[in-house]
Amino acid sequence: NKAREFLYMAMKEAVAEGYIKSNPIQGTKTYPRKKPTIIILNKVNIKKLLSAACNSSWYLEILLGLFVGLRKGEILGIKFSDFDKENNTLYIQRQITNSPIIPKGSSRIEEYRVVEKEPKTDNSYRRLKLPEVVVEEIEKRRILVESNKQQYGERYYDHDYISCQENGVPHSVSAMNGALTKLCSRNGLPHITVHGLRHMYATILIEQGVPLIKISALLGHASVTTTFEYYCDVMDENEQIINFMNNTFAPEGSVAVC
Repeated sequence: NKAREFLYMAMKEAVAEGYIKSNPIQGTKTYPRKKPTIIILNKVNIKKLLSAACNSSWYLEILLGLFVGLRKGEILGIKFSDFDKENNTLYIQRQITNSPIIPKGSSRIEEYRVVEKEPKTDNSYRRLKLPEVVVEEIEKRRILVESNKQQYGERYYDHDYISCQENGVPHSVSAMNGALTKLCSRNGLPHITVHGLRHMYATILIEQGVPLIKISALLGHASVTTTFEYYCDVMDENEQIINFMNNTFAPEGSVAVC
């Protein structure tokens, strides 16, 4: 699966650069993946995490993971221009990722650089409604960024990112997970990652009875099947899974065959 993933990304870049017309990896066989371990904090620990995070410089990013369900790269790629202040919505249209730098004539990666790319899947382009607490923190961040711009003057790299270093340079891709690790360690919490925040967001929606197809759209998954594979264990086995399977995989008018 990892080899296929790398080939897919390489061919996707080749299509974008015009070297080939379509990505041939899309038609190849996929393989069963090992199901990831989903760490879910209870309500007490979530409050503890947020209480500790509100005094850190990563509070807004943590809220975007926990209450909006964004991926790490999506959070880092958000710009102030992506927000619709009038309707309290956010449009996801890019991500920040690591791009390997390989010197000409070499086969070794010399270093990685942070670059903007399109979202992970076509379904990852999405407009999301924001909770009030997130909207409030965005405005606080805007004030902070404007202050940094005045302080650094011409030395400020203005890319309009909401999540960046004091001089406007994007954070490294690993920076947010590093900050989460420190927060959890210092406050006696189980270790979680940005993806763990995303899992908790999905779990909250499931517990509230939100339909899986809606959760899939909010998460920007490639298909509802992906969402089901991740979260079937936290769904109500007696009702929701059976209804989901019946409504999704049984064509109308079909007859079940054992």
